[in-house]
Amino acid sequence: MRTSLLIDAHVHIYPNFDLDRAIRSGLENFHSAETNGDTVKVWLLTERSDCHFFRDALTFKLDNYHFVETGDDPVLRVKSNAHDPLLYIVAGRQLISSDDLEICALATRFQSDDRALDTVDLIHAVLDAGGVAAINWAPGKWFGARGRVVRQLFENFSPQELFISDTTMRPTVWRTPKLMAAAMRQGFRVLCGSDPLPFEGEEDLIASYTFGLAGEFDHDQPAQSLKSLLRHPSTTFTVHGHRSGPFTFLQRQTRIMSEKRK
Repeated sequence: MRTSLLIDAHVHIYPNFDLDRAIRSGLENFHSAETNGDTVKVWLLTERSDCHFFRDALTFKLDNYHFVETGDDPVLRVKSNAHDPLLYIVAGRQLISSDDLEICALATRFQSDDRALDTVDLIHAVLDAGGVAAINWAPGKWFGARGRVVRQLFENFSPQELFISDTTMRPTVWRTPKLMAAAMRQGFRVLCGSDPLPFEGEEDLIASYTFGLAGEFDHDQPAQSLKSLLRHPSTTFTVHGHRSGPFTFLQRQTRIMSEKRK
């Protein structure tokens, strides 16, 4: 059945997050971009190595929502008393390569120790595990030696094997980076995501920067349907929402850098 989907492709759920608030805010942000009441809503998790929301989700007791396993691992359905399902949450990891680049391993339970593999080997490992691989843009990480690695990735992988992760951490005043623009001209596609930081209130950003697509979607096999749609060369992605403005970005970046120095 042909279905419209809205996807946040870079979701972190940190231990200090209020899960009811996170889901409520995420759904409200999705609704602001929704044009069809039957739209399927998806969070693609990019959990850090020290976070285990997906693993533990079934143990959480929420006031307004609950999580249900699907027959199509690695996906959870989010339900309420009134609606089923409200949202699909798909397992995934944000992994750091030995080249100090961030790879999003999407729609997979694949895990690897940070900095254990170089970027090329890490992408191959994600693909071998059946996941979707995306190279994440982050401030300062696509320049110099790391920029040369990124450029080689777009020479070594096809647009069906590798995606670009673009998030709210690229402020609105920052034009499309040259490497990203060149890759897009080659056919590499961008997966938009919110990338909340590990601070109270960042839950409200979930689904604030998303993308939409349409195609055949099977509710009994959500992960397989999603991966097929993402990889199909004729699938069109449409951007929804917004990235952080310069003042908000500066606040968020200063806060995360201060946290890293602790």
